[in-house]
Amino acid sequence: MKIQAQKRLSDTRGSAGIDFFKFWYKTFGYKHTKILVWVVTFFYMLLDREANRRVAPYIRHRFPQANFFSRRKHVWFLFAHQGMCLLWQELYDSLGRTYEVVYDSKETEEISSAEKAAVIIYSHFGPWQLMMRCPKRTKNSVNILAQPDLNVKINKMKSFSAGSEAGQVVQVAADPGSLFILQQALERDEFVAIMGDRNFEDTPLAVDFLGSKAYFPVASFYLAARMNCPVICMFAHEDESGKYVLEFCEAMRPMLQGRDRQQLRPYLERYTKHLEKLCMKYPYDCFSMTNFWEEE
Repeated sequence: MKIQAQKRLSDTRGSAGIDFFKFWYKTFGYKHTKILVWVVTFFYMLLDREANRRVAPYIRHRFPQANFFSRRKHVWFLFAHQGMCLLWQELYDSLGRTYEVVYDSKETEEISSAEKAAVIIYSHFGPWQLMMRCPKRTKNSVNILAQPDLNVKINKMKSFSAGSEAGQVVQVAADPGSLFILQQALERDEFVAIMGDRNFEDTPLAVDFLGSKAYFPVASFYLAARMNCPVICMFAHEDESGKYVLEFCEAMRPMLQGRDRQQLRPYLERYTKHLEKLCMKYPYDCFSMTNFWEEE
């Protein structure tokens, strides 16, 4: 299974904006900074063609009945919510806000708090940088498979280093080396965290997602099956009351006979069903910027 890096929208955006928003927050406070985010992202919706192109597939599938003007509104709301999540990450310590951790079952809670090997699947959904503070909730080391940030102002790993006393960031490479490093971590009974909605693979699997065939990676399930360890899905979102929630759900134990990765489809579908459910409930919190419905 080949793992490869990809060009991302955040590599070329937000360098000056983050500093400006931090200055605005210190000067005028959080409420007025939120207003500024909505104003700025309105112009992103109007003028940033590349950002609009990246989110267009998701908007079409999530809002299939929307007309041109409704789609513009949905794009604006999506950009604004993403801006607020990035701002929240930057201002986490100064805001003094907390988040709630919830588990869907006793099994999920036991796995996430044990000092045994497990694979965590997380997603570009909501304030997903919460996941980077996950190590504070466990005694175990966490090894995160991630692509290094070219844009130092949008550095998601700051939250990881701030929230973790043990663990490492495994950089996505253009060879199988990164998977080998993760396998070694599981052999040491550590946690491995892999993004479930960003395809680093050369042969993703097709599943139904938001009404059409979409392509998702299965490296997380492949690793878990080979290393005989459980998988748990983790999602971050802001609930109706404005409280941030880090949700651990769907403990799975993938099985794989031989090398036919199609056997992993049922586990992948369980993950994508959770992601789809959240997309329906919180439509402006899906920040993958990926065309799931186009095979690459």
